[in-house]
Formats: sequence, C-alpha cells, structure tokens
Amino acid sequence: MSGTMRAAGAERVVAVDVARALGLLLVYHGHVVERMMYLGHEAAAYQYKFIYAFHMPLFFLLAGCIAKDLSDLKPLAFLWSRIASRLVPLLAFNCLLALTSLVFPRDFPPIPLESAADYGNATLMSLTWLTVFNVPTWFLMALTTVEVVHYILFRFLRGSNLALLGVIVAGFALGAWLNGRYAFFPGRNWWLWNEAPMAYAFYLAGILVNRAGIMAGSSRTAAAVALAAAGFAALYLVYDLNQGPFRLDIKAVVILASAYGDPLWFALGAMAGIVGTLALGRALAASSWLAHVGSNALIVFALNGVFYHHVNGPLATWYMGAMPQDGWTLAAFAAASSLLSILLTLPLVRFCQTWLPQLVGRPRASGPLLPALMR
Repeated sequence: MSGTMRAAGAERVVAVDVARALGLLLVYHGHVVERMMYLGHEAAAYQYKFIYAFHMPLFFLLAGCIAKDLSDLKPLAFLWSRIASRLVPLLAFNCLLALTSLVFPRDFPPIPLESAADYGNATLMSLTWLTVFNVPTWFLMALTTVEVVHYILFRFLRGSNLALLGVIVAGFALGAWLNGRYAFFPGRNWWLWNEAPMAYAFYLAGILVNRAGIMAGSSRTAAAVALAAAGFAALYLVYDLNQGPFRLDIKAVVILASAYGDPLWFALGAMAGIVGTLALGRALAASSWLAHVGSNALIVFALNGVFYHHVNGPLATWYMGAMPQDGWTLAAFAAASSLLSILLTLPLVRFCQTWLPQLVGRPRASGPLLPALMR
C-alpha cells in the first residue's frame, strides 16, 4: 500500500499516523500497568520500564515528522498559532477534567481538590509546570516549548542536514547533563523548559526521518515486520540495563521528570523502541482504523486523562485481588483494557471533530458552534 494519502487537501503520511496510534496504545497500556506497579506488581514494573524507555521520545520524534516550517511567520503570528493549536486544547481538556472532578472525585495523583483554594492551587500548577487536572496533557506543554525553540533556531538549521544532526547530538548531551546535574521537577520546570534540549533532539530526528522519506511510499511488509521485530528485540535486551540514576522512586525512564537514567542506555533503548514502532507503522499502514486513531492523536491522547485519573486506580485494585499475577496475563489484560479504552474515546473524537474542532487542535476550522481561531 502507498504510505501517503490525500486528506483535507494536504498530504498525510499514513504510516506516521499508524505509528502514532501504536504509540497511543503504549500510553494507555503504560498508564494501566503504572497503577499496578504502585501496588507492588513486579511484572507491571518491568512492563512500565519497557514502555517508558521509548514511548515519549517516540512522540517527540513523530511530532517532528509532521512539523511545518513556521520560521518565516512574524513572532506574533507564530505565538497566536501556538496558542490556538496547543494552549487552547490544553486548557479545554484540563477544564473538562476539572469539571469532571467536581462530580466524580479522582483518585490520582494525590493532590487535594477539596476546596476553592485547592482548585486555585491546581489551576496555578496546571498553567505553569504540571497539568494536574489532566496529567497526560503535559506533553502539549512540553511540545509547545520545543516548538518555540524550533521557531527560533530552525531558520539557521533548515538548509543543512549536517547542522540538524549536530544540534541533535548537542541537544541530547545538554539535556542529559543539565537534568542529570539538577532536579527541576517538581516546581522549577516551568512549561518543561528543562526538557526542551532532549525533546528537541528527538523532534529534529523526526524532521530528518521525514526528509529521508522513511515513512512515505510503499514498503515490503515482511521486511518492515522483520525490522520491527529486530527493534523490539534490541529494546528487550537493553531496556533493563539502564539502572539509573532515576527519580520519583520509580526505577525507569520518566520524561516528565527528566529522569533518563544512564544516557547511553537511554539512547540505545529509545532508538531501538522508536525503530521498532516506526517499522511496525510501515507494516500496518493498510490499517484504516489505526490511521484514523493516529490522525486524531491529540484528542485520544488527552482523553486518556479520564482513565488516568478515574479508572485505572480502581481497575488496578480489582485486578490485584481477582486475577493471576503473572506477566503474560497482565500484558494481555492491559492491552485489552487499552484497546477498549481507545474504542470508548472514538465517539467523543467524532463529537469534537464535528462540533468543537477549534478546541482540539484544528484552529482553522469554522463552525458549527465556534468561529475559526486562525485564517
């Protein structure tokens, strides 16, 4: 199958959308096993570590794969484009979960929401360093900071792939050194500025992937499957060799906390997992369902907050008391739960697309309830 298709007058790379959908399944799965890990499930801790070794670097790379060059925009025009396409969805999905918490108290994270003062404090946190009403949307905050860095620097880099490669290496090294030496999370990581060097390295890698046409065009499915298997096998061999130092009493990579562990093993694990996912995206490019999920990644990603704050905790408690505790059963259960959760989001995806596209990252859409935020 061709790896590209025409959608809404623009060319989409289907394999990138499929890879994003695979990444979303990993996000949902990772958040399911996270809660079981906190309850002492050993296999859950290993699955969490495996997924977290690469899944957020993957999303920064995929963002780079579809990035537009906005360097020629005037500063105010660029600022408004980020407000309309990033800040508006961040606020919308955090407001949704803040309102939900008034009716259905959430169980995680353990931040008090008992009074107006608590909500005021949580609002301040969400606007500065951690989106506590909808924690998964921290990625939008981090991506916005990366895009600001990109707007400033890319005009000087876009003419040379070698320059991009140099900044990738420098960004990785700076991010590893800075966050290895200082702990900015929690509280001093305003808009995750400290994560920008490392995240920008993966973002620029995505631009190089796009320039090389790695995800576009037709592919041999068997070869893509073999490469995916090799990538994930390599990840399996190296992910647990990263023994830290870590943070938050979690023995795993946590990008939100800029906890990479050993930089070399982090790099090898992230690259292996990314190669595996990109190759699997090529292999599954014929899946229209995965492409649909991936093309609506922002909405599906943000709606994970509903499960993260309200569902996964009680689900983990039930599982620990009712189900076998081996790793294979857990993997199957978490995968099925993740797939079901994403299926449950799709009617809301359709609703947002139809009625409120301006609030979910499509600021140029007009109507039916709101005007276009951008021309």
